[in-house]
Amino acid sequence: MKKIATISLGFFITIYLLVVLGFVRDEYDVVLCNGIDVIVRDSLDYSFVKKEDVRNLIRLDYPQIAGVPLSGLDVASMEEHLQMVPSIKDAQVYKTVQGKLVIEVSQRSPVIRVEDRNHQHYYLDKDGNVIPVVPGYTPHILLFNGEIDGAYRKQKNVLENQDNSSGKNIMEEIMEMANYIASDPFWNAQVVQVYVNRKGEFELVPRVGAQIILFGDGSRLEQKFFKLETLYREGFRQKGWNQYEIINLKYNNQVICTKR
Repeated sequence: MKKIATISLGFFITIYLLVVLGFVRDEYDVVLCNGIDVIVRDSLDYSFVKKEDVRNLIRLDYPQIAGVPLSGLDVASMEEHLQMVPSIKDAQVYKTVQGKLVIEVSQRSPVIRVEDRNHQHYYLDKDGNVIPVVPGYTPHILLFNGEIDGAYRKQKNVLENQDNSSGKNIMEEIMEMANYIASDPFWNAQVVQVYVNRKGEFELVPRVGAQIILFGDGSRLEQKFFKLETLYREGFRQKGWNQYEIINLKYNNQVICTKR
């Protein structure tokens, strides 16, 4: 008897849910859209995406969205279009029974600002996705500049379509160094700029001290930063920050310091 009662209860619950869903679906068919609510989840951290920009993108496909039945709004297509925007990492669109179209977006988080050899600026997130510059907004993050090909700015992702037959290219080395610095609290606070010279080698500009740090290429990344940190924590404590003009990390097992 208990088994029969359990089966009967499950059956009636299923029927009830189907009826309720049917009512909701019917309600969507008759409810008209009366507005758009945009939520930018991380607006306190970054300002690459504005609410009004999102509304304008939706209005390109639905110029007269107010008064349109909710059932006539293709939320999947809206999400797809929004996720094509370089500065948007994720977008979710849904409808409410009150007639609202709700759009939630999250922005890409930049790890570096890039100034290429043509003096064009853009940002990159940790995965190498290009984030265009927003006029009037400049987040204070690590800058990479110098001899960086201007073609990267026009790509969706700077790590795509790379020829690795001859080893890592400069952009792969830039992203490895950028993510290493961003993940280390000490270097994230200390390094403010990385210059790429004509040899494709890195020169670091520190926040404290007036030295130029010749890092060389992106090989032996952790080893070089370990040697540099040892110098900062032990050598500079004894000699002072401004004793040296150049610090050279390019060679194995040694750090060459040039006095002023």
